[in-house]
Amino acid sequence: MCLAVPAKIVELDGTTALADLHGNRLNISTLLTPDVAVGDWVLVHAGFAIQQLDAAAAAETFAIMKDLQEAVDEVDAERAPAAAGRGGSHA
Repeated sequence: MCLAVPAKIVELDGTTALADLHGNRLNISTLLTPDVAVGDWVLVHAGFAIQQLDAAAAAETFAIMKDLQEAVDEVDAERAPAAAGRGGSHA
């Protein structure tokens, strides 16, 4: 499965940008989004800004990702007692 995540453009130099993704900064290519500007939100996949989006769409995506993480954490917490009863992990 592939996943594109929202990031905010904080610096722009030609077709390269510095993007902020929840405090993580990464260099990305903006070849596929030539109209992007500092302050814009983009979807980033494999080091490329693949689409511009508005702040509301970015916030909605982050909320969905948070919900998914909480669901994974809940499943992991439910499985932990069962794994402990079997002697834990076998590394």
